[in-house]
Amino acid sequence: MPAADLRELFDRVQSWPKAAQDELLSLANAIENVFQAHQHVASDDELQISEAAITSIEATPDASSSADEIDIVESMQRLVAEKPNPPREGKSDA
Repeated sequence: MPAADLRELFDRVQSWPKAAQDELLSLANAIENVFQAHQHVASDDELQISEAAITSIEATPDASSSADEIDIVESMQRLVAEKPNPPREGKSDA
């Protein structure tokens, strides 16, 4: 977006009610936080690939495994078995 377009927008924003200005500032800060945090939202394809990879892992404790290792493996198996369906990307509740 050209700087001139932003300047024009900010000029118009000055005439908005304070509540609307505050909302715009809040939204802009939220957008900036996403970029600063480098958050990534996985696509449906990425989620399917990840799920396939997780379910294909055969995690069986061997005879020398400690109790903690066995607990971790059992917890992972429970989490995979009980995994809820992720929210679908791009769908709105509106």
